[in-house]
Amino acid sequence: MTTIQRLPTLFLAAGLVLKGLLVLTWRLFRIPELLGLLTTYDPGAFWLAEKTTALIFDQRRIAPSSAETIAFELLLIVGFGIECLLLGLLIRWFLRRPNRAAGHTGSRSAVPGR
Repeated sequence: MTTIQRLPTLFLAAGLVLKGLLVLTWRLFRIPELLGLLTTYDPGAFWLAEKTTALIFDQRRIAPSSAETIAFELLLIVGFGIECLLLGLLIRWFLRRPNRAAGHTGSRSAVPGR
């Protein structure tokens, strides 16, 4: 398997590790700026975590339970991993496209010149 084929998997793993470390750092040190980085600057993962948590847990309470908080954080990590996977797939697709600007048509004819 070439590196280009593994690109989406590498992006997924890197995204999961990066977001996981950021969430772990937030849980340990409660840095206020880090919370904004985890939620505001990653709207796709935040949307996924918010909607999925609302489906699973009862939202009629004043404060979320500890299980709801942990589930929300795990879904933030998974959402960012999915975004990274999609980015890796998009980059792989661009890298594997035939170079049309250089005059290549992308066809694989057995007869030269056709």
